[in-house]
Amino acid sequence: MLSLQWHSVDITTNHQANEMIKLIRTLKPKIGAIDTETTGLHIISATPFLFQCGFIHPNMKEGYTFVVDLERQPLLAKAVIQAWNTLAKDFDLILGHNIKFDLHMLINAGLPYLHENVSDTMFYIRYAHDALAPKNGGVPLGLKEYTARFIDPNAKYHEHLIRHEQSAIAKELNLRLKMRLRECGAPPARYGGKSYTLTILQDIFKDATVDVQDLPEAIQSEYLAWLQHDIPIYLQNKVTGLVTKDMIPYNLLNRKNIIAYAHKDIIYTLEIYLQLHDTVRLRENEIGLQIENSLIFPLLEMERVGFKTDKAYLKECRQKMKTYIRQRRQKLYDLAGRELKINQHELIKRILTEDFGVEVQSTSTEELDRLRNTLIRQHTNPEVVEFIEVVQELRTLEKWYSTYILRFLQDLQQTDRLYTTINQVGTISGRVTSDFQQFPKHPITTIDGEELFHPRKMIIPTGGDYDAIVYLDYSQIELRFQAFYTILVGDPDLNLCRAYMPYRCHKKDGTKFDFTNITHITAWNQEWYLDEDPEIQWTPTDVHGVMATTISGLTPEDEGFDEIRQIGKRTNFAKNYGATRRRIREMFPEKSEAEITKIDSAYYKAFPGVETYHQYCKDRANNYSYTTNLFGIKYYNVSGHKLINLLIQGSAAYYLKLKIRELYDYCKANNIKTRWQMQVHDDLSWERHKADPLNVFFDFKQIMETWPDTYVPVVAEMECTTTTWANKQKVETLDDLRLYLST
Repeated sequence: MLSLQWHSVDITTNHQANEMIKLIRTLKPKIGAIDTETTGLHIISATPFLFQCGFIHPNMKEGYTFVVDLERQPLLAKAVIQAWNTLAKDFDLILGHNIKFDLHMLINAGLPYLHENVSDTMFYIRYAHDALAPKNGGVPLGLKEYTARFIDPNAKYHEHLIRHEQSAIAKELNLRLKMRLRECGAPPARYGGKSYTLTILQDIFKDATVDVQDLPEAIQSEYLAWLQHDIPIYLQNKVTGLVTKDMIPYNLLNRKNIIAYAHKDIIYTLEIYLQLHDTVRLRENEIGLQIENSLIFPLLEMERVGFKTDKAYLKECRQKMKTYIRQRRQKLYDLAGRELKINQHELIKRILTEDFGVEVQSTSTEELDRLRNTLIRQHTNPEVVEFIEVVQELRTLEKWYSTYILRFLQDLQQTDRLYTTINQVGTISGRVTSDFQQFPKHPITTIDGEELFHPRKMIIPTGGDYDAIVYLDYSQIELRFQAFYTILVGDPDLNLCRAYMPYRCHKKDGTKFDFTNITHITAWNQEWYLDEDPEIQWTPTDVHGVMATTISGLTPEDEGFDEIRQIGKRTNFAKNYGATRRRIREMFPEKSEAEITKIDSAYYKAFPGVETYHQYCKDRANNYSYTTNLFGIKYYNVSGHKLINLLIQGSAAYYLKLKIRELYDYCKANNIKTRWQMQVHDDLSWERHKADPLNVFFDFKQIMETWPDTYVPVVAEMECTTTTWANKQKVETLDDLRLYLST
């Protein structure tokens, strides 16, 4: 239930606005909140039509919320927002739920809030609760979902009213199409109807490769007429099939209900803070809040830059993929002896059982992978293997086609830039999430290896003053943190540590390498010699090569070593994330059980210090309620298996978060015109401005690598492109960068 008595005011007059200002000046509240209701969700093109704010009374018994209408009373609303922005800077804290979005909206309205006393209730939810994802019993991050579970069971009431009204509008617009379809004749027999219906049309459009021009001529004509004459202009660019409720913007809905909804958002935001801020403090996770708060404005800047995109390339790939998908579908029909869709799970299961004589529990990706792997290992039923491979290939193709090509082209209708939002607490480890975090490094190809689409080829420099994109990517940062942890648990792993520094080495003058000495860490790439063989100079150990040798006994000079090294590489990354033998078996279906045992056991033989670390994680989880990562973040109530990855991935994630803030401060202090572009995994990118000296990127590199407390060197590798993201080139020196940019 709500903990405060709430007073809500709709500001419609100057008098009410002045009363709000007077109240804030009199009470001098410390905790406030903001929110916006908007015309859409695009961080650049959407605009706010309502602005809402509020605060907690210092008596901690009452709260106030205010809503003003930017669309219907723009002059009054702008004056209210300007006054709020001035007064809010004196609050200790201004909260929002996904506050970066609302900061974007204020910028879009020409009324930016520029003070850094901001935070996000999603941060409080994350740091006050156990380190569990929702699918594993963790709490939801959504405002209404969280509030309904822990504060107000009726939190979704106004949202239900909104959804109902949106559905009614969408239904009315679709009914106009239904009337037009009556004159379009009978559909193909496979649809089982005497005439075209909305259901049949919706089924047709479920096929991502179907465009309007692919519709039968009669339907195409009526559909285009419906779009042009029956659909409001604001929707015409959004509709690619039928109208859905999510397409209907809030500003067209019942304003009274939307205003009530807006007040509730402020109330719920502040109630979540009241419920959780002491828990965060008692769990000693305030450091997490501080780090996240410091990132709001740096990430906001990144998000507003976005990616310049080669739309012509994207359109070309759309046609190539569409043609290939249809070719592979025909292959699937030939194999199955009938037409089917890849999401017809029961039909696929029946085909496998009745036509191919193979029993399956389901047709999920995991189950089909297991069946395929078993059949490959047994060298049986090649026709089933091919059938499964075509199904899986089409699932990947259609996902890429929808997720990247169609969605990006939709986003690019009015612009040549792609934008995304970065969720700072989207994972329990602390690693950020966004649409671009999974941006593939490699292209999707045909079965013959012909490139269909490379997502990174569509990203290009802006041009003009921004003539290049420069990347700084942490080199194997999680494996470096793995090495660090083997030191911390008392069993420094020789192979892993020597991959990144001259561990158990010395200089010619007898100086022994000391990983606790930061001057030695910074001199890691000088001449050092092995303690056990002073005639051999240290070179970084190839951790994947070590695994290959442990698995097979082969050395780099032996034939077949490179193939085994790839197995070692895949195993290293999998085991670093806590993969079990079962997962190793799935990764290498062609291997025998004896070979899988050899591959799996080779990891701990090659890196015995990692086994000690894994045991530490299991012991820690069994005996303590929490474990702290290298930057003070506490993970509560997780299993030892989960902790193995959390500590490494989480420590690397927070290291990068701290560095992003350092880089942001450096740029502000030095008036750098080069602008942030994006963080993708451990990679930061900038659009280089011609006015900045090139050595600024080496200053960035030094900032990213400097960590006085580390026992393992951290290295950021530089790359640059003047063409596409896919064509970036490695840069090691200032002369390299100068030469590359001059050609």
